Amino acid sequence: MIKNKAIISKNSQRGLNQLLRLYERNYQKLVGFFPLNKTENKIHYLIPEGPLNYEIRITCKRLSSHTSIIDIKKSKSFSLMQDTRIEIFIYHDAKMAEVRKFNDKKQFWLRNKYPNKNMLSRDEKFQWNYFLEEFLTHTKKHGLSILKNAL
Repeated sequence: MIKNKAIISKNSQRGLNQLLRLYERNYQKLVGFFPLNKTENKIHYLIPEGPLNYEIRITCKRLSSHTSIIDIKKSKSFSLMQDTRIEIFIYHDAKMAEVRKFNDKKQFWLRNKYPNKNMLSRDEKFQWNYFLEEFLTHTKKHGLSILKNAL
C-alpha cells in the first residue's frame, strides 16, 4: 500500500521541464491558429457547447517583436457563471506561450502549498497551460465559423 502512494505522488508532480514543453506546444498551436501579423489583431468565432454555440474572442492586446499579449474571452455558458478570460504572454525569441492570468487570477509559482487561502491546486500553473492546449486543440477541430465584421 505504501508503494502505491509513493508512485501516485511521484507521477502527479509535474516539473519545470514538462511545463516548458507545454509552453512550446502552446506557442506552436497559437501561431498556427492566430497568425501574429499587424493587420489582423482580432478573431471572433463560435464553438459548440452542448446544444448551444458560444462566442470566443481572441484579441492581440500588444504586438511586439519579442513579447506579445493575447487575450481569449469566452462568453457566459450560464447566466450565473462569469466569462472565462485567459491572458497569454507569447515569447517569440524563446518560442513559448505562457498563461499569465486565468479569470483575472495570477499564478507565479510552479507549485503551491496545499491547502492555501485561494484553494488553488498544487500544480495550478500547469493546469492553466494544459487547459489552453486542450482549448486550442478543441477549437481547431470544432470551431464553427469565424465572424470577422459581424460583431
